[in-house]
Amino acid sequence: MFRNTAIRALAAAVFVCPLPQATAQTLPVPGHPLIGAWQWMRADNQCVEEYDFRPDGTVPVTSGSERTDSVYMVSPSPVEGAFYQLTIRIIKDHGGLDCAGDEADNSGQWSTVYLAFDARRLSYFLCAEPRPDRCVGPWRRFR
Repeated sequence: MFRNTAIRALAAAVFVCPLPQATAQTLPVPGHPLIGAWQWMRADNQCVEEYDFRPDGTVPVTSGSERTDSVYMVSPSPVEGAFYQLTIRIIKDHGGLDCAGDEADNSGQWSTVYLAFDARRLSYFLCAEPRPDRCVGPWRRFR
């Protein structure tokens, strides 16, 4: 059902420009299904990505040996059928080789993607567009 493509293909498909810092108006709604820690393993190299979506709108990310400090905004409810819209801005890229084999400094970049949760909200697919054939995953809740 979902195509297993590289996360970099999704990143290349999204628009990059400045995003304001998280504010009271952009914080996730209390109890949002995205809040928590999520993990994905890239199939081709067994590299792990971890995202810790916090209620204050921050999301530290680990991708291989790369570490980034980011902020995010997520729609309070699905915006396109069953898809939530997620926007992430990388505030500081601390360096390291990410799961796609990239060492570039991505500080200041942002991307908008779509999430489709499973029925129990224990995993989600990350999608370049709100279509199941443009997704990678699943990301699984791990704490």
